[in-house]
Amino acid sequence: MDRKIIYFLFLSFFLQVKVSAQNKQKSGIEIIDISQKQIELMNMLQNEPVEKRNAILIDSIYKPNSYLWNGYLGSESDFTDWVNNIAYKELESYNTKANSIDLSKLNQYFFETVREMEKFTGKKPKGKWYIFFGPKWTNLGGFDDGTMLIDLAHESNKNLEDIKIFFPHEINHQIYSDTMEQENNAVLYRILDEGFACYVSYLFHDGKTIIAEELDFTESEYKACLENEKELTKLLKKNYKSNNEKLSDNFANRGYKFSEKLPGAVGYYIGFRIVDEFVKRNGKDSWKKIYEMSPKKVLRKSKILK
Repeated sequence: MDRKIIYFLFLSFFLQVKVSAQNKQKSGIEIIDISQKQIELMNMLQNEPVEKRNAILIDSIYKPNSYLWNGYLGSESDFTDWVNNIAYKELESYNTKANSIDLSKLNQYFFETVREMEKFTGKKPKGKWYIFFGPKWTNLGGFDDGTMLIDLAHESNKNLEDIKIFFPHEINHQIYSDTMEQENNAVLYRILDEGFACYVSYLFHDGKTIIAEELDFTESEYKACLENEKELTKLLKKNYKSNNEKLSDNFANRGYKFSEKLPGAVGYYIGFRIVDEFVKRNGKDSWKKIYEMSPKKVLRKSKILK
């Protein structure tokens, strides 16, 4: 590879890391934006022999971010299989999406939202965010330790507006996971974590969104929850004490349905309703108290099971 190209790539990556580190010092949040370097390299290497291409992408993209790739996609061989069999076939769409999203504006808007959320909640989020083009298994998601992911290749991430609407929700996860009173209660924690993030995001957007949108439900899915709220309350009462991780995941899994009448991911709706009832009974600004309360205490004070 030409020395000038190598120097450019190094300088570009260095500047991205420097900006990310400066923002982290100010906010407690660090963005690791792989996306720009990733598509630059993929475009430059597309006509190179596969072995050479694989070696450079592993050294430049996989190894420096092995925590992300290993946790989300798999081993080095999984990574190169994906690159050669899928990613290169989609490179043109990556280039188009990078232009339509405007990756520099994505970073800028993210940190603006972080600062606004700090003022809005009175809390400081902490954690890492990875931005990259991947196998499209999530639009915005996260690992168990609170590390967040934005897979720009996902079909839901069509433009900047599609992505930034979820920033307050995901940032709230990173605040709540750091402040809440810990308990061995995986099901109730997951339900409340998702519902609380939806509720805070709804308040943050101040009338610009509807509840179904915040829950990431269609209108018919939201209507199904409203019409079957008694069944959902029974489901909560039966399972909220469980520490079963699989059951916890089912409440947030959009592909899992507890019954034919209900949509997937009903934990989002149930959690939202818990917070909503808590606020109705404890005052307009009482949602801010939830950050440092145990999930069981929030549920009890919501009186939703009575």
